[in-house]
Amino acid sequence: MYCANLETIITGNDSGIISDLIKQVSQMDFVPGRKDLIKDLAFANFDSCRTELTENRKPEFHKDFLDVHIIVNGCESIGFTPRKMTDNSCLKFCFDQQKDLGFIEEPMSCDYVRLYPTDFAIFLPYELHKPLCAVNDQPQDIQKIIIKIHKSLYKNCLNICA
Repeated sequence: MYCANLETIITGNDSGIISDLIKQVSQMDFVPGRKDLIKDLAFANFDSCRTELTENRKPEFHKDFLDVHIIVNGCESIGFTPRKMTDNSCLKFCFDQQKDLGFIEEPMSCDYVRLYPTDFAIFLPYELHKPLCAVNDQPQDIQKIIIKIHKSLYKNCLNICA
């Protein structure tokens, strides 16, 4: 997991597929829906949604796409853990290959990061994360952008500069 503010990307000299897509998306008007960025390899979901009580959210993971969660309006807490999900993990899970989305079926302890407008967090494939958790147990409406980037675009990149 990597967490920062858009200012670090916009004013920085970073170049690479991940930072370039973050810059591109951050300059778009917020209109709910999906926007294709690179055919079949990168897209952005502009979502108006509501946070929930932490205990109602399940940890999730992806196998083929990394997630970049960008907060536009509101505040969100995202759970994360250094533990990675693998196919041979002893954790019970369900996975939808078509959506590239898996959920852990059992509770697990997490640390949490709060994201405010213009903050973002990046989760690589197999990194467990629990988005849309309410801050201070106070659910709220938020607007966020989730950029999905296929692993073939950044290969073995471990930072935002692919």
